[in-house]
Amino acid sequence: DGQCVFGFVPYGRHCYYTYDGEKGFSWPEAQHSCQQAHAELASFHSRAEVEFIVSLNRTKYHHLWIGLTRDRNFGWGWTDKTAEKCVEMYHDGLWNDNNCLEKRGFVCRHRQCKVSFLYCPL
Repeated sequence: DGQCVFGFVPYGRHCYYTYDGEKGFSWPEAQHSCQQAHAELASFHSRAEVEFIVSLNRTKYHHLWIGLTRDRNFGWGWTDKTAEKCVEMYHDGLWNDNNCLEKRGFVCRHRQCKVSFLYCPL
């Protein structure tokens, strides 16, 4: 098994962090915060992953930005580029598209490290 950056929780081959503070962030701010931790806004590839994040999201303040956005040219896709529409996850795991400048919490994800580092080399 690999290692996670401090504050991240392992699940499968990845590590996750949910920001649950009172201050909210826009989608671009949330993505920047994840990148500062050498991670990205999370993408999900199973219902089990979503349910895991729901179990971590104890915030009473915000829904969570995730890494799904809509691009004018290519439609919906998992991407790390800012788009005109962004997706938030509700407390129950359902998703909703919203204005990217709304203030929300967020969930970051990085692949587990092979060895222990302050951050995982990407």
